[in-house]
Amino acid sequence: MPSSAWRPYRTGVYLYAAALAPAGQTAPDGDERLELLRRFGRWCTPIPELLATATTAVLRNDLYEIAKPLPAYHAGRVALLGDAAHAMTPFLGQGACQAVEDAVVLARARDLASYTAARQPRATDIANRSRRVARAVAVRNRPAVLVRDLGLALTGRLPLTRTAAPLYNWSPPSTDNA
Repeated sequence: MPSSAWRPYRTGVYLYAAALAPAGQTAPDGDERLELLRRFGRWCTPIPELLATATTAVLRNDLYEIAKPLPAYHAGRVALLGDAAHAMTPFLGQGACQAVEDAVVLARARDLASYTAARQPRATDIANRSRRVARAVAVRNRPAVLVRDLGLALTGRLPLTRTAAPLYNWSPPSTDNA
């Protein structure tokens, strides 16, 4: 490889934040970094420090999901994977994971109908779970916020619970069932 083609890897931090806002809205003064500081700058450590040290542009995007599951992840000879099949809110961090699972199952499937049958229940369940987390994150009623925060604090002190295990305990179906 010629030395002129060598580019060292950059290291950095990826931060993600979500806030309730109308679609298409931007920061009032056009400065999304300052808007992040206004919204999250008084949160607990290390959030303010991380936001204060951000040196790159802040991307602001609206979130969209497929709230009503598609009837199938295929039509004719075309298969949909990932967000094209089951776009979900990002609150469980499962979007890319589900796309990889789709690809694994599709590669093993005997036909596209068996791909849909194998993937649709799990992807729909995970999208629904993520939507429930999104609703919990969005609560603003003080008592509901306290209940949510207490639940999160307790969950963080427990081993992997039965409700979270299905996210992580996935194995591809055997080729006989795919």
